[in-house]
Amino acid sequence: MNDVQAGMTCKNCGAPVTSEICPFCHCATGINTEQANMEYPILNCRSAGLSFWNMGFPLIFTVAFGIASLMSIGFTFGMGSSGIGEASGFAVMGVLMSLPFLVISLGALGFVINQLVKYTSVKSKGTPITATVYGYMNDNFLINGRPAQVVKLLIDTENGKRFILYKLGSIYQKYGVNTQIELIMYNNIFMINDKV
Repeated sequence: MNDVQAGMTCKNCGAPVTSEICPFCHCATGINTEQANMEYPILNCRSAGLSFWNMGFPLIFTVAFGIASLMSIGFTFGMGSSGIGEASGFAVMGVLMSLPFLVISLGALGFVINQLVKYTSVKSKGTPITATVYGYMNDNFLINGRPAQVVKLLIDTENGKRFILYKLGSIYQKYGVNTQIELIMYNNIFMINDKV
């Protein structure tokens, strides 16, 4: 039986609570976000923030596999022009062997370009909105053996209040529960504005 099923009460006003923030006195209740009820629908959210994991890490793959591909092609044509073996057959085989490296490099580069396009779109066309931090959940990947964090944010939309689950790409819970932060929103792409 989790805390919500056990019938938790707000530590401040004593009201029964099922979520991270009391609906009556608006204080943090201490309920774990993964056990809390979703009082509002979840809005699909894509992050436009730039981090090592969505920029630096793919760039490493772009460069490493790109260099491997170019070296393989260069070596192939260098060997073919020196008269070792059948030049055309050797060149075709070398290009085919370097193709997987090239595909991985171009795929990683495409991912980086996509992140940059999202970031610049939100920065140039986005609208600032205020969000309330409700809590944190563990993401489905680890950074140095610790789970990355997803922050649960409540925002006001044209269709009423909605939660968004914003992937931080970090192990840190840097925003306090029941505090307000500024987001920049463009379509369903969001970015936390830390420069407020």
